[in-house]
Parts: sequence; C-alpha cells; structure tokens
Amino acid sequence: MTGTAETSAEEFLKVYNLDVMVIPTNRPVIRKDHSDLIFQSEQGKFKAIAKKIKELNEKGQPVLIGTISIEKNELLSVYLKQEGVSHVILNAKNHEKEGEIIAQAGKRSAVTIATNMAGRGIDIKLGGNPLVKKEYDFVKSVGGLFVLGTERHEARRIDNQLRGRSGRQGDPGETQFYVSLEDDLMRVFGSERIKTMMGRFGIPEDQPIENRFISRSLENAQAKIEGFHFDARKNTLEYDDVMNHQRKVIYQRRQKMMRSNKEEIENLLNQILENKENKKESEKIIEEKRNKLGDEVFFETVRRIALYTTDTLWMEHLEAMDYLRSSVNLRAYGQREPIVEYKKEGLFMFKEMEKAFKEQVFSLIQTINVEIQPKMEESSPKQTLVTSHNEPNEFSDTKKLAEKKSNIGRNDPCPCSSGRKYKKCHGA
Repeated sequence: MTGTAETSAEEFLKVYNLDVMVIPTNRPVIRKDHSDLIFQSEQGKFKAIAKKIKELNEKGQPVLIGTISIEKNELLSVYLKQEGVSHVILNAKNHEKEGEIIAQAGKRSAVTIATNMAGRGIDIKLGGNPLVKKEYDFVKSVGGLFVLGTERHEARRIDNQLRGRSGRQGDPGETQFYVSLEDDLMRVFGSERIKTMMGRFGIPEDQPIENRFISRSLENAQAKIEGFHFDARKNTLEYDDVMNHQRKVIYQRRQKMMRSNKEEIENLLNQILENKENKKESEKIIEEKRNKLGDEVFFETVRRIALYTTDTLWMEHLEAMDYLRSSVNLRAYGQREPIVEYKKEGLFMFKEMEKAFKEQVFSLIQTINVEIQPKMEESSPKQTLVTSHNEPNEFSDTKKLAEKKSNIGRNDPCPCSSGRKYKKCHGA
C-alpha cells in the first residue's frame, strides 16, 4: 500500500503484473495545490523563496521546504539568514534528531528545510507534537502547513510524496513548487529558448511567470524522464530474467545434491553416461571404482565431486555472462537486437556448461585412487622412521659409535657412513 503508486500504474502492470487500485481517503483532502512559479535563474528563484518564507513566517504559518540535495539545503539556509528568518535544517548531517524535527515542523512560525527523503513516515501535526488545541486552531486558521518545493524532480511520484506531507487527515494545507530554467530537469530538456524569450521581455530574474506552454514543457520533461527510467528498468529486468532462469536450475541441482541419496546419485551417473560414445567402457570404469570403494564411500565421493564441479563451473559461467552483458550492446550496430543476442548466447553458454559438468564429473571419478587410504597407513610408520634417521642428534651417534668402537679395526670403514677409514674419521 502506498500513496504514490498511481503515477507508476503502467510500470506496475507491465513489469510486475500488478493492478493499481485507488482507495478514497479517510477524510476529504482540502489542501490547496498552487500552480508552479517559474524563474529565469536559480539565484532569482532562491531570492523569491526567501521572501515568500519570510512573509509566511510573519503571519505564523509553518513552512516545510523540500530540497533535492544537501548542497541546495545549505544554500537556501544562507538566503534565509540574509532575510533574518529563523529556521531548522534537516539533512544527513543531523539525522539523529530527524523524527523530532519533522514532528515539530507543524508548529506556529516553524520553518524547516529538509531533503526530500528526510523524515518520511513521521506525521507532522499542526500546532506541534504533542498536540495542543490552541496552537492547532491557530495554525489551522492561517492555512495549515505550507509545503514549498524548490525544484521539480525527475519522477512525479517524488513530487507527490512531498505534497503529501501537508493536508493530512482532513487538515488544511498548501503546496507550491518554485522552478528555475537552470534546474537540472529544465536544463536537460531545452530551456534555452524559454530563457531567451524571458530575457527579451526584460523580466527580472526574481519575478516569476505562469505560462501554460512552460508548465506543459515541464510536465513533458518529467514524462520523458519517467519513460526513460521505465525502459531502463524493464530492459534490466529482461536481462535478469535470463540469469534468473539459469540460476534456478543450478541452485535446484545444488540443493538436490546436498540432500542426495543413493538413487539420486545413480540417476546423475546415468545422465553422465547417457551420451558417452564408449558407454560400456565408461560403465565398467564406474563399476570398478564402486566395487573397490564400496557403495557408501563411492556415492559420498561422487556427491562431493558434483558439488565442487557445479560451484566451479557456475562461477566461471557468471563471469562469462557478465562479459557478454557488457559487450552485447555493440551488436546493435550490426542491426541485431542486443537482448535477443544475449538470450541466444546465454542459452548456448549454459548448454556448454552442462556438457562440461558431465565431462568433468566423469573425469574426476576416473582419478579416484582406491589405494590412497592403505598407502597412507603403511607409509606413516616408515615416514616416522625416516624422519628419526634424517635428523640424528649428537648423543645417539656417539652412543652407537661407542658400542662398535671395540670391534672396529683402524683400517675398517667408519660406521658413520662417511666412506673414510675409521682411523681418519671417528678413530682419529
């Protein structure tokens, strides 16, 4: 449930297959949404905003100003200080008191500058919070909370979210947007002609105009950007659907292997042997390994091999698909649809990965050494024995030589294995 889904109804239907239903409000909306005021320059717009806020502040009407960034937030604060208007700034730099600041934005003469995402989900009650009847009646009498937008956004949904901060639960309220021809939205969509026209008529930069043609241009710009973003998200979804389908196949196989029993392992082996050219010879190899290892050890080994091979090939496949995704758009120059090419190439690569999986699993099964365990057991004491001789200490050598000294002739080979005569080695 959301209050701003109606402007994105087409996207909800085409992308998520969801219908948007508008439910009547609990109480009638009596908020006044004023038409946009359009200025030549950003500087002129901020001067006019500061004057308007000072005017509202003097009569006691609370004002909530929405900006698109922290930079614009602090810039507007400078203009308000020049007009001598007391205000509170809410942005990411002082987010600790976000809830408290927003909740008190409905107090008499309160001026709050906030970025658009700040304080969402917190009710702004007229007169402040907690509610005081006398303050509530006063704020209601001067028109309720005035929400002032300093710039139109790329999506109408965000503009509507800002408007919706005022006039809640049947309370009075007012909203208005101040727009300049230097704003990002207008600058991207060709405001030079309009700006030239305003300059030709000698309109001061802080004097607004209300023109149906300009307002329509603004709405068209928003619609174009919304359409562009919708196409981009839809395009991304189509690419993701390809990977999502492949991911499901791989994850299902992996989960199946994690919980696999004897029958499932045998089914996997049958699939691996199914298209083998020398099927009988391959079956003979597997049967030989199975008999030597025993069913329990053999099936556990095959299960581990299948999991290892799946993980390795899937990681390689993901890298290959990422590379394909980044390069497939170039095929549009050859009059080929990138998404169609991505699907075709992705399917081919996935089938090749499946073939490689079967081949690698069978190849690793062939390398299972059934004599590994006995060899390790036999070699352990030998290794210990060799280790004890490879690193003799002085005491053991002296002891052995002393035992043999009485029986060794001076011209006999020395028992230390040096190759020299005893008289020229330890018998010197």
